[in-house]
Amino acid sequence: MNKLWGGRFTNKIDSDIEIYLNSFNIDKYLFNYEIKVISSYIKSLFLSNYINNLEKKKLINSLYLIKKNFINYKVEDIHSYLEKELIKYNGELGKKIYIAKSRNDQITTITKLMLIEEIKKINILIIFIRKSIISLSEKEYNFPLPGFTHLQIAQPITLGHYLLSWNEMFKRDHINLLNLKKNCSYIPIGAAALAGHNYNINRNIIKKMLNFKNLTENSIDSVSDRDYIICFSNFCNIIITHLSRICEDLIIWSSNKFDFLKLSDLISSGSSIMPQKKNPDLFELIRSKTGRIYGNSINILTILKSQALSYNKDNQEDKESLFDNIYTIKNTLNCFRKCLPILKFNKKNMYFSALENYSTATDMADYLVKKGLNFRNSHLIVGNCIKYCENKKINFFNITLNELKNIHILFEKDVFYCLSIEGSIKNKNIYGATSPNQVMKSIQRAKFFLNNIILKFK
Repeated sequence: MNKLWGGRFTNKIDSDIEIYLNSFNIDKYLFNYEIKVISSYIKSLFLSNYINNLEKKKLINSLYLIKKNFINYKVEDIHSYLEKELIKYNGELGKKIYIAKSRNDQITTITKLMLIEEIKKINILIIFIRKSIISLSEKEYNFPLPGFTHLQIAQPITLGHYLLSWNEMFKRDHINLLNLKKNCSYIPIGAAALAGHNYNINRNIIKKMLNFKNLTENSIDSVSDRDYIICFSNFCNIIITHLSRICEDLIIWSSNKFDFLKLSDLISSGSSIMPQKKNPDLFELIRSKTGRIYGNSINILTILKSQALSYNKDNQEDKESLFDNIYTIKNTLNCFRKCLPILKFNKKNMYFSALENYSTATDMADYLVKKGLNFRNSHLIVGNCIKYCENKKINFFNITLNELKNIHILFEKDVFYCLSIEGSIKNKNIYGATSPNQVMKSIQRAKFFLNNIILKFK
């Protein structure tokens, strides 16, 4: 096939270099979007009086046949493929559609169009995940477990409150995805190679037909901009980091030493040599996907680093990492979505673990502060209580009031409520805290914010 650009060349390009330069094997995944853009472009040519109605119908009908009979060809890119097919079905008429259009503005338009569609699919997955998390939080809104800092038992919390922390991460991801959709809503068609074109074709016509919201402002930036791919890459970096952290907790919780989580057979695998093993392979693999996603981020940033304006062949390499990110994130979110309804928590172990490591020590200090001591002195007194308990090999729940009074006179019988798991949790009754009362309020807000962002995506 003759090249789209071969007029001024005398010799054929070296065959090995030609293969190296070709992008068809990657671009072909954008073929349906290419068809969609070209279909809209044909209609805009008709509305601008560059082709007549009969020519428009003939070209549109041939696009249907081209799409139906798509096969792999040894061509430079999908643009070359489509032009070859249009000429095959329409003769000289097929050459008309490249009025006022370059591969430069075309490829970034179809990539944006594809990404918008994929964003919609990812949005649905995040909605499913957040709904499942909120539902699970509502079910477990008041059940105690230990909260951790430095992977050591710190203070009692509720399971519902812990699960809502997942929703907060995904809420930020959801907002990032919505902003990304807005960033993709600027259509570059009309920028041509880099300077715009000389024809009376209204860019707003194609914008409306392809459901873009805005026109790009500068033709040079239009063809060289790949910020939307960087932004999607950043979105992937953050959401896979969130998933990795959640999965790390679930891996730890499912270990024999913690035993907070019973692994379902639906999300686990065994050992080829140890019959007793049930491994959290799904969570481990999700955790490991961070390396793949981070690598794709470095890929696109390095491609764009120090690129001169406007379009360069470097940008041919922007799609493989983008496609891989889309595939990886969608599959990861889908698998994570499926595991949420079948999570089985070992509540007994959670509760008894919450009793360990003097987890209500801060509550004891707060008790003394409310009795009139400053917090620093209260902290010191509680430290002495812990030292006493360690020497006696007892916990707060075994110590007597007389023993406490020997440490400080301000202790009274009501301290034992503050030292209980239930009392500790119930007293954390401020906005965003772990008390069951606040967790239920957080759940209602979570539902409201989720419904709000769902409306914004429409």
